[in-house]
Amino acid sequence: MPESTQPLARTFLSEMWAALGGDPSVAERVTFTGDGSLPGAFAQTDLAAAAFGVAGAAVSELLEAGGARASAVEVDRVLSTGWFLLPPGPSRLVNPPPPSPVHIPPFHTEIATADGRWLRLHGFPSNRERIVKTLGVEDDVEAVAAVVRERAVDEIEQELVDAGCVVAASRTPEEWFAHPAGAAVDAEPLAAVTEFAAEGSGWRPTPGRPLSGVKVLDLTRVVAGPTGSRFLAALGAEVLRIDAPDSEESRYLPLGYDLLLGKRWAFLDLRTPEGVEQFRRLLAEADVLVHGYRPGALDGFVPEEERRRLNPDLVEVALRAYGWEGPWSMRRGFDTVVQFSVGLAVATQEWALADPTNRVPLQINGHDVDASRPRHTPVEGLDLATGYQIAAAAIRGLTKRLQTGVGSITKYSLARTASLLIKAGPNPAGGPDIRLPLDGPWEDRIHGSPLGPVKRMVFPIGIEGTPLFWEKTPDRPGAAAPVWNG
Repeated sequence: MPESTQPLARTFLSEMWAALGGDPSVAERVTFTGDGSLPGAFAQTDLAAAAFGVAGAAVSELLEAGGARASAVEVDRVLSTGWFLLPPGPSRLVNPPPPSPVHIPPFHTEIATADGRWLRLHGFPSNRERIVKTLGVEDDVEAVAAVVRERAVDEIEQELVDAGCVVAASRTPEEWFAHPAGAAVDAEPLAAVTEFAAEGSGWRPTPGRPLSGVKVLDLTRVVAGPTGSRFLAALGAEVLRIDAPDSEESRYLPLGYDLLLGKRWAFLDLRTPEGVEQFRRLLAEADVLVHGYRPGALDGFVPEEERRRLNPDLVEVALRAYGWEGPWSMRRGFDTVVQFSVGLAVATQEWALADPTNRVPLQINGHDVDASRPRHTPVEGLDLATGYQIAAAAIRGLTKRLQTGVGSITKYSLARTASLLIKAGPNPAGGPDIRLPLDGPWEDRIHGSPLGPVKRMVFPIGIEGTPLFWEKTPDRPGAAAPVWNG
């Protein structure tokens, strides 16, 4: 296919790769194909393509460091966009059930406030419980809305955040960058990499299955972190996901969830001495640790200094919502909540209302919605773009360990990825609109899943000599033992 004439994907890729300290010539191995873009205020298609591209560049560099020749990488911009659709994954049931109305949990919503702004809620059950308890109302979104509508947004946001709730006041991008939290996040590097002296590992990449033999300890949730660890599994890594026995995701994730592809899923209770001791044993043998628990949670069980002592060769990648240094560094958040904080939601609404004849309804995750309120972007690009950057950081950490013997930790945040997207400017014009969901292209085989036979969309990235695939279907919660196979 001819290379894309839209250059912003390469600009994003250059920034992502430079943030990891990569040689610019490696990023030049990546070719982008496919024209057009997802309609919206921001360049989500180019962000998606660049995120796959930086992961591919990392694989190419790793293989070369292991003695193979430099491999070319090709990324399809249109397919990259399709892979950013929620639910996040390539699988579709061969025999789907009859269509049903889209169900959005009632607390996944935004509520107008007394000062003409909006408060975004997040509907995870534990967060819902904290919201109603803090406000002293019944467990009903209308009861919450009655209180919120009488309050100024900054005031109600702070009250709820102080109580441990995940919410966000709507802001414009300009308001976000002027806010102390926004200025602090924007001043941070896109990827903050710290290297440590290590003892040296004997592992080397395998051509054709680069991460064979790599053990990845996966302590991630929701979308961003699981996206990164799933990509590592597609390259042959043994990925062991750890959850508490009573975790929300173990109770509410649907069977066959695509973000669990290629992984084993085990329960381990870090609130018990036995659980912490087993976690230490797992950590001591791991090559990679990926985590995105709420800020400070993992350090409360096994502090960073102890993790480094247990395993000096460890390649660690960590994620937060609102950065690592500023006044909101300990604040919890998810993609759609962060989008309200940083201005993406307000800007998306403003973009739609500037030309309602052609831009309304908005298409959000493949569904039509109006522009009566701030709306998050057409896909959850902060989560997914950060996820593939997490994969790139893990792979580049393994490369550096192979070359120089160092361990490392790389830190990302959703809000810093938002800075990258916002500062790139408006979505470039030109080319056809990309409409989701895409109808293929599909792989030439049918896969089993807990829900029945599925077909899978082909990967949007091709790495020369390195097929991408998962060796196992999604586990049921706690189906695996919390031990390494290898």
